[in-house]
Amino acid sequence: MIKKLLIVFVVTVTQNIFANESPILVTENTISLDLDESEELYFSFAENDIIEFDFEMVKGKNLKEVEIYELPNNKIFSEFKAEKFAKKQITIRNKGLYKFKFYSSSITRRIFKIKIYRIPVDESTENFNTNWKWETFRDTTYIPYTIDSITGYKKIKYQEIKRELVKTENIEDILFNKIQRVHSFFNSNSSYTYLKVDLPKSINSELKEEKLIAWAYWIGVGKEAQKAYQENTKSVGNLANGIANLYGSPLAGLAVGTITELMIPKTGEDVSYTFISDYEDVKNFINGLPYSQFDMGKGIAAYGKNSNKTEGTFYIGLHNDNQMQGIDVDVKVVAVKEVKTYEIRVYNKEREEPIKVILNKKRMEIRETKIRVPVE
Repeated sequence: MIKKLLIVFVVTVTQNIFANESPILVTENTISLDLDESEELYFSFAENDIIEFDFEMVKGKNLKEVEIYELPNNKIFSEFKAEKFAKKQITIRNKGLYKFKFYSSSITRRIFKIKIYRIPVDESTENFNTNWKWETFRDTTYIPYTIDSITGYKKIKYQEIKRELVKTENIEDILFNKIQRVHSFFNSNSSYTYLKVDLPKSINSELKEEKLIAWAYWIGVGKEAQKAYQENTKSVGNLANGIANLYGSPLAGLAVGTITELMIPKTGEDVSYTFISDYEDVKNFINGLPYSQFDMGKGIAAYGKNSNKTEGTFYIGLHNDNQMQGIDVDVKVVAVKEVKTYEIRVYNKEREEPIKVILNKKRMEIRETKIRVPVE
């Protein structure tokens, strides 16, 4: 028993003597760190190695943190606000890779020197390689998934409902047809008057769509203007292009552009006319005040068309500047609407649909992970 204890004592003393007298330099380095910077160094150590660690500040009072980790995350040493230490020894229990981490939180730059030694436990690990290498690990997994497999087709009967356009036509709509008396300047009644015209509203229903394309007007004074309009109507009826069959008045043709000119009388009394959008401007017109308008003129007769204002209400202001004689003004406004007529039709149809079955399968997935490992 005494002999065995003596042998153990001799071996232990021999190892300690070797460890205490054989430090091997692993690295010697000067490191500079700015605010919130860190530096990491990696070295491999053998089992029962002793790390001998020297640290000294060169610039700056101290370094926020000095740490040593046994990878992956086992902290074996930590020094907070490190200034200087020499021959700091840490015994390595397990062969592996170790990380030395240095971190600075100072505003000014920190510069420090380090020396790292390893003291092997005996001669067998004296030449241990402290370097490291990357090693790739592959993890294979099988992920289940399903796919649809088509085994055939089946016929499905169904009904398709369609809204189909049956016809499109332009329809004449007489908005205004009136002879308006406009008094003379010295008459007890005003020589200003106005007429209100309401444009037709658009219709948008399932079976019908109706919208205003344009409107045209005729303004004429007295019998001369009425006779001229009748001649215009007769002339349109004699045209060979069928306009008379489409529309009942020359104003409809004027609105859509198939007629560009109408005959007007050369003699007779005249009238001033103006087209106004807002009723407040109508009141200003009646009272001889400034007002806004979108068309105006003066003559024995006048005509025109408008395709810009297609909704709402407008007013036609009339003024007689004859001091003694009142006038009768023939005012006509005709609109042309585009009318689309639809029908709801049902069609019996047939389609093919695939017959599917669900197949269970697996897909191989290989994930690669790179980690640092000791060289030996």
